[in-house]
Amino acid sequence: MTTEAEKKYLEQVAQLPCIACAKKGFNTTPVEVHHIREGVGMAQRASHFDTIPLCPFHHRHGAEAVHVSPETFKDLFGSEEDLVEETRQNVNILRLCRVGG
Repeated sequence: MTTEAEKKYLEQVAQLPCIACAKKGFNTTPVEVHHIREGVGMAQRASHFDTIPLCPFHHRHGAEAVHVSPETFKDLFGSEEDLVEETRQNVNILRLCRVGG
């Protein structure tokens, strides 16, 4: 069961641009929320807080998509664990902008 805190966090992640596109200088939407696979056992899903925003191309369709070619994705954009940390920082910035704005 998803908690209210998890739902809110997933909504905030979904409002961010694709983390891979952003590294290439593009600001894409909409995104899909990807639960990372690094450090997670087989047939298990990562925590809802261990997620990153990805456009469909970088999530599951393109040649460099995380579900198509995980090694290529990692070589181009970094480890999923590092991208989770970056996503958490971006969610915090989003929260601060909303509070301050």
